Amino acid sequence: MRVIYIIGVFYLAAMLFLWAGRFGGISRKKALAASLVCLLAGSGALALSVYPRGNTYGVTVTCLSELAANSGSGTAVPAGEKYIALTFDDGPYPPYTGRLLDVLKQKKAHATFFLVASQAQRYPELVGRMAAEGHTIGLHGFRHRDFLKLTEEEKEQDLAMGKKVLQAITGREPVFWRPPHGFRDLSVTKMAGSKHLQVVNWSVIPRDWTGIGKQEIYNRVMDKAEDGAIVLLHDGDSPFYKASRQATVDAAAPLIDSLREKGYHLVSLEEYVRK
Repeated sequence: MRVIYIIGVFYLAAMLFLWAGRFGGISRKKALAASLVCLLAGSGALALSVYPRGNTYGVTVTCLSELAANSGSGTAVPAGEKYIALTFDDGPYPPYTGRLLDVLKQKKAHATFFLVASQAQRYPELVGRMAAEGHTIGLHGFRHRDFLKLTEEEKEQDLAMGKKVLQAITGREPVFWRPPHGFRDLSVTKMAGSKHLQVVNWSVIPRDWTGIGKQEIYNRVMDKAEDGAIVLLHDGDSPFYKASRQATVDAAAPLIDSLREKGYHLVSLEEYVRK
């Protein structure tokens, strides 16, 4: 059942309890208590759908250890090794995606890009470069839309078109998907599973899209960095593609250097699964 329907049922029940307390056969005190329980339950269902972590609505990877557990490889990461994954959403978006790829190439680091497929159609050369340089290419959607608001048919079409576009450009079918905003419910994760897509969110979020500078982006990532973290950053600006992402590009090199100094291996999602 879609979470939006669940929320609606709880909120409607809250209204009915209030009505019954005023005009029906139960006391106002009991009606108010029941109404508050329904409101809290509905709000909780909403919170679980927008919170990036947790498997309430189906398996959602938020750190590398969960990725390893769900890969089915049955192998363990060598003891004492520390890994962290930088991921970038909403691209490709020139000139920032190209500049970011330059930094990653210079630093010999691999990352994961969750692409908006309609943007990939406009800039296939950038997508081809990502693949050629060893980065993982995941799907963010054909367009950047909140999947909680889409019909089943719209969700199916978006994922199918997105996969088709990326496979046509790279020759490989994407296996990782990050829901726009990280929002998902049972119907969303079920649809992703039917398309053989693994849902991947994050564990570190510096909120680089809010206009903060490179130093603040750097500080927020380094403050939360830990073994197995998946870091959410942005090389794109969906859906309008007007805001600058230069601060994220400028933060990338010092982040890579500092994380390596602390003993972390920078990996893409596919690279980590192979290990």
